[in-house]
Amino acid sequence: MFRNLRTSLLLALGTVLLLALGGCSNMPTAPQLQGESGALSASGSAQPLGVTAVTSASTTKTVGLLGGVISAGDFTVVIPPAALLRTCSITVSQPDVNHSVVNLSISPASANRFLVPVLLTAKANRLSPALLSLSCISYYNPTTGQWENLGSTINLLNLSISTPLFHFSTYRVTSGGKAGW
Repeated sequence: MFRNLRTSLLLALGTVLLLALGGCSNMPTAPQLQGESGALSASGSAQPLGVTAVTSASTTKTVGLLGGVISAGDFTVVIPPAALLRTCSITVSQPDVNHSVVNLSISPASANRFLVPVLLTAKANRLSPALLSLSCISYYNPTTGQWENLGSTINLLNLSISTPLFHFSTYRVTSGGKAGW
């Protein structure tokens, strides 16, 4: 009887220990703090003491043949396996989190052509479903100085919009002919 009780207690203690260790792990959904691979910039003006307003978001990661996921602000880039033939440094930067513009860059610059399209997704929860249904992701063409609409997929359930990309540049969410949220 005491043996069964001791076994049960050890099993319960082991389960609690595993849950505690799992809760302390570095999950991909954990918020990033300064000093990690992503950086958050803040401006403390007109904020209560000790509170800062996040005004921009940027994350840089090294990605290779196996692909990866990089997020900053409202934007996420999914690089599928075999999109790159070598290891590269990729930066996703949203200069102002209150505007729907993202800058995507890759180093070395010669790697800025993908064998398989990468997927750019924007969280569009600030848009009403009616506006979201009219939205697309646009690309800034530096040659013409114009924003060009790209074929985009709208997810009304997740309030997001996505488009495949074959190169990195500057992109934004356009809704009804106007820049995003």
